[in-house]
Amino acid sequence: MSGVAVGVTSRTDMVYEEKQQRAAQRDGVPPQRSVSHIHPLPGAERRGWLTPRLIVLTLAIILLGAAAGLAGALVLPKTYGARAEILYSASQPQQGGDPLQQDRQLSTQLVLLKSRAVLGPIAQKQGRWYEDLDKDVTASILENSNVIQVEAHASTQPAALQMLQAVTNAYLAVAGQPSGVARNLTTQLAETRQNTAQLQTRIPQLVSAVLAGTATQASLDDARAQLAASLDREKALQARIDEINLTGQSGPPAQVLTPPYSLPDPVSPRPPIATGIGALVGAVVAGAMLTIGSRRAHTSAGSGTSS
Repeated sequence: MSGVAVGVTSRTDMVYEEKQQRAAQRDGVPPQRSVSHIHPLPGAERRGWLTPRLIVLTLAIILLGAAAGLAGALVLPKTYGARAEILYSASQPQQGGDPLQQDRQLSTQLVLLKSRAVLGPIAQKQGRWYEDLDKDVTASILENSNVIQVEAHASTQPAALQMLQAVTNAYLAVAGQPSGVARNLTTQLAETRQNTAQLQTRIPQLVSAVLAGTATQASLDDARAQLAASLDREKALQARIDEINLTGQSGPPAQVLTPPYSLPDPVSPRPPIATGIGALVGAVVAGAMLTIGSRRAHTSAGSGTSS
């Protein structure tokens, strides 16, 4: 009797399960089955690779890099700087002229300031190469202005200040020289004035000679015509020189706006910047270590799952 009851119960269970499966298929829901073993979610084994010890090690590497950068900034030789500002009176472009003329004039002054004409004699006096001195001198134009900012760097503050003073004086001397056109016109004006003075001296003599009968009227008239032409040439040359001076072609004057002064702090090395760079390098090294550790953890987790 018991065997018959067990058989009936088993059959009843089988029929019940078949009905459940058919109902689930009609509703679109897959049949639920009992699970004896639960598999971990993908990546669950990987969460344990980032341990507190590894985090502490990462922070220690970053702090070590920052400390190394700060120590280097404190130990390395310091470079000091001096600064000055020069006002350059660039000519204004004429109506219909090139609007970029003023910018080119300022750029030309930057080239002139760092040229051999300015730095060469200074380097020779200091017993240095021009290329070495050129690295210690910087020049830039302050934004939206005609002001040139000049800096000189040296191992001590007095040396930087002395170097900048020499550079400033040399530049002002070269920039203040007139251009070739202005020099040529000035020479012609001097010659014309000399010729005018000679004619003014000669004409009274010719007048006396004509009255005495030793000179002709034609020679006197010719001398007077030459004097008038010489005076007209004087006026034309002087007007041209004035025009050049007005437009700035003769070499616009440059004057010191801010005399050379020493910068209070060394220009290099700078401890805050060195510390930041050291911390950045430490972060890169720590990031590389974390990447390697993550890949190793993934590789070991993958091999464990496959086995």
